[in-house]
Amino acid sequence: MLKGFWCQNTAAAAAACLKHCPEDAARSISIADDVCENRFLFRDHWEMERTHEPVEFGPDVNGIDWAHIPAGDPEWLYAMNRHSGFVNLGKAWRYTGEERYAAQFARLIGHWIDHVPLNEESGGSTWRSLEAGLRCENWLRALGLFEGSGAVDPELQAKIDRCLEIHGEYLCRSHGTFHELSNWGVLQDHGLFLAGVYLGREDWRSLAIARLDENLHRAVLRDGSHWEQSPMYHCEVLHAALDTLLIAHIHGIPLPARLVQSTHRMCAALAAWLTPAGRLVCQSDSDDLDARDLLAAGALLFEDGALRAAAGENFFEENYWDFGPEQEPDYKAIAPRRAGCASTALPDSGNYLLRTGFGPDAGYLHFHCGFLGSGHGHADLLHVGAGILGEDVLIDPGRYTYVDSPIRAQLKSPAAHNTTRVDGQDFTCYKDSWAYSAAAWPLKGEHCFTPFTDAVAGMHLGYLGRGVVAGRQLVFLKPLGAALICDAFYTADDSPHTYEANFHFGPGQCRLEGGRVTWQGRRARAVLQNLDGAACALHRAPYSRQYNLLEEGDALTVQKETAGFASLLHMLWMGEEMPQPLAARRIPVSRAAGGQPVPPSVAEAVQLEAGGQSAVVLFCHAELAGGVDQLCAGGYRGWGRVLVFTPDAPEGLCLAW
Repeated sequence: MLKGFWCQNTAAAAAACLKHCPEDAARSISIADDVCENRFLFRDHWEMERTHEPVEFGPDVNGIDWAHIPAGDPEWLYAMNRHSGFVNLGKAWRYTGEERYAAQFARLIGHWIDHVPLNEESGGSTWRSLEAGLRCENWLRALGLFEGSGAVDPELQAKIDRCLEIHGEYLCRSHGTFHELSNWGVLQDHGLFLAGVYLGREDWRSLAIARLDENLHRAVLRDGSHWEQSPMYHCEVLHAALDTLLIAHIHGIPLPARLVQSTHRMCAALAAWLTPAGRLVCQSDSDDLDARDLLAAGALLFEDGALRAAAGENFFEENYWDFGPEQEPDYKAIAPRRAGCASTALPDSGNYLLRTGFGPDAGYLHFHCGFLGSGHGHADLLHVGAGILGEDVLIDPGRYTYVDSPIRAQLKSPAAHNTTRVDGQDFTCYKDSWAYSAAAWPLKGEHCFTPFTDAVAGMHLGYLGRGVVAGRQLVFLKPLGAALICDAFYTADDSPHTYEANFHFGPGQCRLEGGRVTWQGRRARAVLQNLDGAACALHRAPYSRQYNLLEEGDALTVQKETAGFASLLHMLWMGEEMPQPLAARRIPVSRAAGGQPVPPSVAEAVQLEAGGQSAVVLFCHAELAGGVDQLCAGGYRGWGRVLVFTPDAPEGLCLAW
């Protein structure tokens, strides 16, 4: 590898990947084989916009059109000009020793430099500043991988160096207020930093560091999450930040403490945001990806036991190429450090991961009630995702495409998420691929995590114009494997409204009987039951776990029309074997003093029985006006907004006051 850039013993890194990450190595070789045939299919691990249909240009490199836009999606052009394929050519050469990979790299990079000049027109396509920044990294990685191949002769090396100078000059002047906050700014300034280190331009290097520091200061919240509300773009920004720290460390380049701290917080937030299996939730514009390689990198750079625990025991392919196998023992020497509670909260962004444990098979719930973020954000307020045994039970719809189209509008809309709507109207209204005409204001709620039960809540003002405020309380009874989802709609008058809840299921088979859906995955099973007697309809709906890949699954729509205050109550159970019997039912609530019944607008209660265990959960929706009193349900009594009673805790566990 280039001196001072990433792993220096590339032969050892290749051997380690072949031994420990054979599937990743095989993918790189397969991608490189396609590129050698001038056939392009973007499917790298961290490819931002994957493709699933190859585009072929024929055997002659001169037939390649670098500005080609198939199927009307310019993202293909952008991916083409990021040159991730060059890195895979380099890996394949290291894996196999076949010179055809090196020869193709030389042909392609030379052809691109000769035929894709920077001008006013290309600045909006092949030379977008984002792609220019990403190219700097991919070119330098490829050059390091091909050292010793003989493919890059002095003439080509001089041509590459001159083009990197053009990249650096261009990136220096490509900066505005948009770049001070967007992921673009980090990705392109990371490229400027690398180019500055490679070409010995201290001015570029210093400028890039200052911009990176400023951007992360603005874009990284106190809880460490990135403001764009997309776990995938959080990872893209985090990769650039971690790589900057790595290269700066190798070269002894000082970095602002604030930049280092922002990066560390982003690592911690990523660990909090992942499912127990280490994968991203498809929140907003995100794909379903394993992100533990970034946590492993963070653990090594910060010597952080919490990140080490979240990443797992072993290096990933990216870690071998970045750090070298010689640093794997250092990684394993970091003592894993687990928090006392597996559930995690990112309260600034309004994201919560409720988990039954730390293992990859643990059950989880993801709840979101936070600001929209950038154009990458989706209308997902009060969304609940769920999974167990490494499978997703309730899913986020993902993104599929950035092309302004009916499917883009559908996947960004509230009805595509596991949340509620009122009167068939959206609380946040789609305008185009990157904008909304109106956006609901979130009211972040409380959260409480205990060994037995977790709770989280939120509300939004998206229906204030209709005289309705929508809220959701989520209670996760972990030993029972059950969760209660209580949707409450507070109204200004007694006008009738239609209230709707949508739930989208992951890959598996669904059966609806009455108000009860039974879902069967590979191993996991789940039951989702409406407890209101509301109208339930099962239908098919699209979702996308990867860009350009559209799938279809079962979805449940629950509707109820009523006047005044309304609620929708649902029970979700997840596990491997269905407990018999599994029962969930509403029970009456009364005042302790006098025993008068309490209407649902004041309080509601649910009794759960599963696998020989039982619990009563009480939700209070309004203040008890006057006097000193408590609420009674199922033979228990207590005071609070959310209470859980069990035979072992008869006085009740209060999760919210």
